[in-house]
Amino acid sequence: MPSPFQKITALFPSSFFLLASLFLFALSGATSRLLLSARDRDGLTQAPALENLPPEAAFTTVALGGFRGILADLLWMRAGRLQDEGRFFELAQLSDWIARLQPRSPAIWAYHAWNMAYNIPALMPDPADRWRWVQTGISLLRDDGMSLNPGSARLHRELAWLYLHKLGTDDDSSAPYYRAQFAKAPPSLPDPALRSALDARFGGLDWTLPQAHAIYWATAGLPYARTDFDDLALRRIVYQSLFQLLAAGHPEYRLPTLAYLRETATRHPTAPALPDLIRALSSPPP
Repeated sequence: MPSPFQKITALFPSSFFLLASLFLFALSGATSRLLLSARDRDGLTQAPALENLPPEAAFTTVALGGFRGILADLLWMRAGRLQDEGRFFELAQLSDWIARLQPRSPAIWAYHAWNMAYNIPALMPDPADRWRWVQTGISLLRDDGMSLNPGSARLHRELAWLYLHKLGTDDDSSAPYYRAQFAKAPPSLPDPALRSALDARFGGLDWTLPQAHAIYWATAGLPYARTDFDDLALRRIVYQSLFQLLAAGHPEYRLPTLAYLRETATRHPTAPALPDLIRALSSPPP
């Protein structure tokens, strides 16, 4: 005896189901556009939904509609397994696919850049090879992620952190090589006015040093800080960069650093450690 489903399908030709599938697929794309427009109207997106998207990302945004999230979830599960297995080269490619499916997600770009700048270089014995991957992680955030998410405080913070930590400290044994290569050709900055303002505020920054670029990108992200956490996190990168410069033998930054700490303490009176840092810098140098 035929099932109820078989009885129903017998009433319609196969072409009906094909047309119905095409209709639902088109409806999904139209619904996605409406949702994206509503999010943009209500200020829930950091950039217009389709503005500046690469062609392949624009296609998946419109055509796949809500199915993008399902596919991205499946790829994320695969990414987790690759992460656990230490297969970072495959993870880099998979992360790129995920980023194309969800280009407006700062978390995805941050995750992708972290693998490029930290995990893959750790597998390389040659500092020159490691440096190329670190550069790839930096450019991924600066040129791809931030161009698609220009109002993301998180991506500004992540980029500033790469300069502060990956290049500015010696946690990576190849960091001195990174700094030497960076000093030969420091990247240009998109806002000359901000660079001039920082030079005026801190008494002239050496832009061949990664700390100066960490200060620039953290400061550039402050207008997009929507929470106290974001604001304080960006400000911490600024004064930590200044402390690195002080530790490297640049006492001329003591008073500008002290002024910046006091400003930060005024904005965040309950932030820990700031009073101790202010007291330490307020004492006359030996």
